[in-house]
Amino acid sequence: MIRKALTIFTLLFLFQAPNALAHGGGHGPIDEGQARALAADVTHQFADSDPGLGFGTLAASWKEIDPEAVKMHVKGAGYYIVSLENKTEGKTLYILMSATGSVFDANFTGEFPKVK
Repeated sequence: MIRKALTIFTLLFLFQAPNALAHGGGHGPIDEGQARALAADVTHQFADSDPGLGFGTLAASWKEIDPEAVKMHVKGAGYYIVSLENKTEGKTLYILMSATGSVFDANFTGEFPKVK
């Protein structure tokens, strides 16, 4: 009985995990502060598991980024690109999200060719 309940819980969690990433906010517009906070939360998730975006699981140091290192890189029509500078790694991660908080992509270049 316990094993069956644990299996069901695990399956439900696995099916909901991608939705948590894809729908960071998703209901109404978020402001720049909320976008920066969401980007930091998503980066913490990327340090726990591979998001499948080509760069693998981030180092644990990404969980320790100074809030001052999380900045609005681009505020476009209907989207945000937030930058997170990790001085320990010497890298900057860029998170692309909608103005409602749905996270679409992340990379280390800040270039998202499909965004105009």
